[in-house]
Amino acid sequence: MSDRMNNAGVATGTQAPGGPGYAAQPPAGHGYPMAPQLPSGKATASMVLGILGLVLIPIILPIIALCLGISAKRMADRGEGGGRGQAVTGIVLGTIGIVFAAIGATVATIQAVGAF
Repeated sequence: MSDRMNNAGVATGTQAPGGPGYAAQPPAGHGYPMAPQLPSGKATASMVLGILGLVLIPIILPIIALCLGISAKRMADRGEGGGRGQAVTGIVLGTIGIVFAAIGATVATIQAVGAF
């Protein structure tokens, strides 16, 4: 045996790297993978305003949600921030809110004209 034992019975000494029973070491890589980026504030605001636009203020908030969502999605696509899913959600909810507001305005106008 090439290793020596000390007084406590623990082996001292070293074995040559790559000795029997040891596989070759993998090549050095780039380290740890990158952590996912946190959602940008624009993406989060777009999603929240899209939700609130469907519930509270159906004319103004969906328009803001749509604009913020488009901006946040472009930022996420360029790699400047995360939250692409939240941005897309804001775009979809903003679009739905705008469509509902347009339908509501159309129905209100038709009812108002029909009253005369």
